[in-house]
Amino acid sequence: MKKVAVRFVGIGMLLFGVLLLLPNRFGQPTTTAQSPNQVTITNFKFEPKTLTVPEGTTVTWVNKEGVHTVKSDTDAFISKNLKADDSFSYEFTKAGKYPYHCAFHGSSGGGDMSGVIIVVKKK
Repeated sequence: MKKVAVRFVGIGMLLFGVLLLLPNRFGQPTTTAQSPNQVTITNFKFEPKTLTVPEGTTVTWVNKEGVHTVKSDTDAFISKNLKADDSFSYEFTKAGKYPYHCAFHGSSGGGDMSGVIIVVKKK
């Protein structure tokens, strides 16, 4: 009887652990919402890859993992090396298209880890 009770406790603990790892199914958020002017760096990509903002907007890149940079293809801006939980912000004051990439994992012209900020004139 004692062995059976130990097995039930062990199985119960295992099931509880599995339930903790399953996605939340009870309507509670499992991740934090992203700001509309934020780019998340994760899984060797920028998300969103393309972001459109009005003139005068400050965009913030937030690195979730690894070490990356945010470097404009035209050298208009460049971040320091960003470790996990570091961020970099840049204010876009003029309308235009601003392609950028990670200096370690991307290249100018949209290769690999890259993105684009599109800045539109204020109405």
